[in-house]
Amino acid sequence: MALSKVRGSNLKSPGPVKTGASEVAQHIAHVAAHLFATQGYDATSVRTIVEAAGVTKPTLYYHYGSKEGLAQALVIVPMSSLNQDLRTILESVPDPVEMLERTFEAHFAWCREDPDRSRFIFALFFGPLANGLMAEMEKFKGGMSCVMTEIVQQAADAGVVDPDRVEAFGTACRGLIIISIMDFLYKKRDLGPGLAARLVGDLLGGFRKPGGPAGSHDNGG
Repeated sequence: MALSKVRGSNLKSPGPVKTGASEVAQHIAHVAAHLFATQGYDATSVRTIVEAAGVTKPTLYYHYGSKEGLAQALVIVPMSSLNQDLRTILESVPDPVEMLERTFEAHFAWCREDPDRSRFIFALFFGPLANGLMAEMEKFKGGMSCVMTEIVQQAADAGVVDPDRVEAFGTACRGLIIISIMDFLYKKRDLGPGLAARLVGDLLGGFRKPGGPAGSHDNGG
């Protein structure tokens, strides 16, 4: 059943995946994320999930309402949290270089938090969907794209990025974030502290406005 067909039903809120929720609910979510990431959403049945999690079907239904509700929780809660983190960075960090670094790090920290969940969501980004999740993904992709555009524009307005190359710089930022995350998820590359600052420093070296300010976090190049 598509998510679009069950939104009007009495699904449980996706809130249980949030920090501080029931340990059982979080355990079910982690197990489901691993199964969705490795077997695919459509190929993973409720029976497979509950057997792997060591719980009963009524327990899963109590927390999430259905498999669709569980998948919706795995997408909506973490993506909403990331979107909010990015918006907070945009509105609270005055230095444009630090803003870029923290934007990169927010994406990386989000992936480190639950790699299986991230693999599942990346599969939704890049794979064909017949289960109604695409609408949710498109909404969050649009939201994150808008915030990233605003962040990049602030860097240009501050003279850190060549204003004639704003669009290319934004594309480069998104590309580096995605490639770094995929290397972490599928090639076990490092995504630890310091990477965000190094990547931003390298990017700014190629996109800095001629004669513009180096920024408070310049690496000396």
